[in-house]
Amino acid sequence: MTNKEIADQIQELGSLMELHGENEFKTRTYSSAYLQIKKQDLALDQLSLSEIQHQTGLGKSIAEKIVELSQTGKISVLEKYRALTPSGVREMFKIKGVGPKKVKIFWQEMGLETVGELLYACKENRLIAFKGFGPKIQEDIQTNIEYLYSQNGYFLLAKIRPLALEILNELRSLNPSLHIELTGDIRRLMPIIRQIEFLSDGPLKLWPERLQITEKSDDSFSGFVEDHIGFIIFFCDLKEFGNQWLQTTSGSSQFAKLFDLPLPQATHEEDLFSVVQQAFIPPECRDLTDFSKLNTALLVQPKDIKGVIHTHSTWSDGLYDIRSIAMECIRLGYQYLVITDHSKSAVYANGLSIERVEMQWREIDAINKELEDFHIYKGIESDILSDGCLDYPNDILSGFDLVIASIHSNLKMDEDKAMIRLIKAIENPFTRILGHLTGRLLLARKGYPVDHIKLIDCCAANHVAIELNANPVRLDIGWEWLPYAQDKGVLIAINPDAHNLKGITDIQFGIEAARKGGLNTSNCLNCMDQEAFKCWQNVKKAD
Repeated sequence: MTNKEIADQIQELGSLMELHGENEFKTRTYSSAYLQIKKQDLALDQLSLSEIQHQTGLGKSIAEKIVELSQTGKISVLEKYRALTPSGVREMFKIKGVGPKKVKIFWQEMGLETVGELLYACKENRLIAFKGFGPKIQEDIQTNIEYLYSQNGYFLLAKIRPLALEILNELRSLNPSLHIELTGDIRRLMPIIRQIEFLSDGPLKLWPERLQITEKSDDSFSGFVEDHIGFIIFFCDLKEFGNQWLQTTSGSSQFAKLFDLPLPQATHEEDLFSVVQQAFIPPECRDLTDFSKLNTALLVQPKDIKGVIHTHSTWSDGLYDIRSIAMECIRLGYQYLVITDHSKSAVYANGLSIERVEMQWREIDAINKELEDFHIYKGIESDILSDGCLDYPNDILSGFDLVIASIHSNLKMDEDKAMIRLIKAIENPFTRILGHLTGRLLLARKGYPVDHIKLIDCCAANHVAIELNANPVRLDIGWEWLPYAQDKGVLIAINPDAHNLKGITDIQFGIEAARKGGLNTSNCLNCMDQEAFKCWQNVKKAD
C-alpha cells in the first residue's frame, strides 16, 4: 500500500468524522496527518508503530491506524463511519473544492445523497438558496462534477458532441482532400457516448495536436483527447465509404439483418438502401427493432414544436420571471408557454403555497392581457406524494390549465411501491402529464424501477400524456419506449424542464431522443398549435 493510499484513507476518516460532528480539534489532526503522510519518502506500510511515530512525528493514534491498515487492509473506525454514510454522500468528497461543511449541507439540509442529485440541484439553481453558496460557487461545483464524471469513460451526448464537431472541422481543415465524417454512437444520437468515432476515405496526413494517438494500424488511428476521452478514426477507400459508414454507424440487430446479403461497393450510403429495397433510415432511428412502422416523413423536427411546456420561474426555483420567459419563447417563435413551478411539497425549491398559487394566477392573467397571438397557461409540477396523491386539494388542482405529476422525493422504492404510487397519480382526474417517468439522471442516478408497459397502458386508459424530459441529464422517458407509447396512442410532451432562459433550448435534445424513438408529430403534444393545444387541455379526462 502506497503512502498516498494510506493518506487518502486517513483524510477520508477525518472528513467523515467532521461530517458526523466529531470534535473539530480531532478532525483537524487527521487533515494535518494526510499532508504529513503524503510527504514521507519512507514506505509507511513497512514500518512498525514506534518507527512511524519516530520517523514522521505523527501521533500514536494516527500511527496505530496506519499499522492497522497495513496489517488488515482497513481501519475499523473508518469502516464504522462509512457504514453511517450513504455511498453517494461519500462520493461528494471527490468533487474538487467540496469539503465536510459543504457535504453536510448537501446531505442533511438539502437531502441530496448522490453526486448526480447534487449536479441536478446545481442545474436547478437550488444551491444559491443556502448560505455560503452564491452563483459562482454553484457554477464551480457543477463544472467540477462534470469533470469528475468525464473521468469515468462515459459522456453525455450533449457534452461530447460539441468537442467532436470541433475536431471534425479541424481534421477536415488539415486534410482538405479527404472526406471525413462522424460515425458510431454520436451519429446515432445515443444519449451516452463511450468514444468519438470518425470515418475518413483515406489515411490522415495531419491531425490536431490535441489528438494523442496511442495505436495505429492500416485501417485506423485511436487514442485520447484531453487525456481521458477516447477516439478512433477509421480509414477506407472512397469507393467503399458508403459501406463503411453504414457498418461503423451500426444499429440494432434488426437493422443489421436488412443488409445481411452481399452488397456492392458504394461511395454513398443511400445507394445501399436502394440495393435492399429499403427506404433510407436516418442514423438516429437505426436502434429501433421494428422499421415497418417508421415514417421518416412524419418524424418530429424542431420546426414542429409550437409550445413550451414545463418551465420554472422565480415563483419557485427558476432564475427568470414569467414575463421574461414568455418574451424569450416569443423570440424563439413559439405560440404558447406553460408555466409549471414546483408545488408546495417541494420546500427545497420554494414550492408554491396555495396563497402564492392564486397570486401567480393573477400575474399570468395580467400578462396575458398584454400579449397578442401568444398565451401563457397556468400549470404546476405537482409532487406525487408517497401514497400517490398529489399535494394540493382538488379545488386548487381544478384551477390549473395543466398539471404535471412528478416524483421528487422518497426515490428509493422497489418496483411494487413505485408502480402503486405512479398509477394512483396517473388515475388522478387532474393529472394531464406524467413527468420524468423514472426519475433517472443519466450517468448519475439509475432511477426507480418501473414496468414501462403497465405505466404506458395506464396513461392510455386515463388520457394522460407522458413527458419526454428534454434535459440532457434526464431524457426520461427513454427513447426505446416511445414506439410502444405511440402504438397505444399516448401523447408525448417534449418538455425542457427549464429553470432559466437557456434551458428552453434543451428542447432540441428532447427532439433528438424523440426522433430516435420514431416519434411522429401527430403523437407529440406540443406539436399542436395554440388552438389545438387549448382544445386538448380543456377536454377533461372524465369526458
